[in-house]
Amino acid sequence: MATILKKLSELTSKNQNGKESVSESPESQENQRRLSYHEQGYSMSRSCIGNPQILQSSLDALYQSFERKCKQNLNEQHQLKQPYITEQKGKKTALLNKEEELSRLEKRVVETNKEIDKLNEACSILRTNPETYIDVDTKASAKFWIGLSFLIPLAVYIFIFYISTSFSAFFKEFDPGTSLFHGMFDPNALSKAYEAGGLELGFVIFIPFVFFALGYLIHMFQEGEGVLNKVKIASLFIITFLFDALLAYLIEKKLYDLNKTFDSPEFNISIAFQSAGFWVIIFAGFVAYIVWGLVFDFVMKENADRDKIKTSLKEKKRDILEKEKKKASLKEQITNLEEVIASIKVRISELQNIIDGFILPVMNYKSLSTAYLQGWQQYVGSELTGDESKREAKLLESRKVYDKHVNDLDINTDTYQNKLYTKTH
Repeated sequence: MATILKKLSELTSKNQNGKESVSESPESQENQRRLSYHEQGYSMSRSCIGNPQILQSSLDALYQSFERKCKQNLNEQHQLKQPYITEQKGKKTALLNKEEELSRLEKRVVETNKEIDKLNEACSILRTNPETYIDVDTKASAKFWIGLSFLIPLAVYIFIFYISTSFSAFFKEFDPGTSLFHGMFDPNALSKAYEAGGLELGFVIFIPFVFFALGYLIHMFQEGEGVLNKVKIASLFIITFLFDALLAYLIEKKLYDLNKTFDSPEFNISIAFQSAGFWVIIFAGFVAYIVWGLVFDFVMKENADRDKIKTSLKEKKRDILEKEKKKASLKEQITNLEEVIASIKVRISELQNIIDGFILPVMNYKSLSTAYLQGWQQYVGSELTGDESKREAKLLESRKVYDKHVNDLDINTDTYQNKLYTKTH
């Protein structure tokens, strides 16, 4: 103890005599503080003869004094709080950036909603006034159904006509007195063709589809441009006319042969051209076929206009779906961003409470309080008179008092340097 007091006396003497600089290093200042606390502990222990109960109150007073000085030392507090001040500045900057990003996302949601409203409005207009957006006939749907109401009966007529006339021309045996009408139309054509054989039945059933296919080709060629397409269309009409002429020729020949006499000449093209029945059969088929082709072309064009409306509506609905997905994604981003902003605000508030509170340098206090305890125990161990066992008991008890003191203050740790005392509201 004499050595410690001697060192303390020398340091004090040097400061008083001005032999050393007044400005000392932090390490030197800390050593002086430890020596001072050591001396205080020694002095207090001597005054109360090392009474452990007095140690408890002395340590409490020591802590209160240390805490008060920490609060009053604004420079030290500012240095201790600097990391939290820096973090708070960074969090505030991050908060501004996140709020700007949130504002941009919310504007994008508003814009997306406007785009969806415009698309929904466009769908409504397309259903009522489609010509506003696309080049179509507003009455296309009505014309389509009217045309279809003519097309189906015409198709049935052509189907019946070519089944009957094909069977009559190629397979039917005419009876004497058969009229032109019964020569053209046989109500039992299918059953008779079935009785004649599978080939005959297949021929009369599928021959109408040849003419339907020709009509479809004519429609397709009409959609194209150029001389070649016109030549193809003319060729198809000629082929159809020639086939109808062949059917008319064969039927008219059979009817002519039933009524000819020995003086009658052989049936030929010239006779056929002069026969009214020949032309009736041709026009009953060919004219009906041309009418069917024109109606079919009309129906297909009107259906194309209807398809334009449906396609446009489908595109608008697809665009709406994409916009809805985009909006959902933006809202999810907004929700996540709001959570991030909320967490940043909470952290800023926590940091502000730390800054408004004070920071206790735990390790500094433990170092000084340990020096105080060492001074206390030094007196008990070296200068206290009495039985050795009593001195040992007092040393042990003083250690227990100190351990209880740091445990009650919740500073019995080496894992953190400082303890935060935040401001409560």
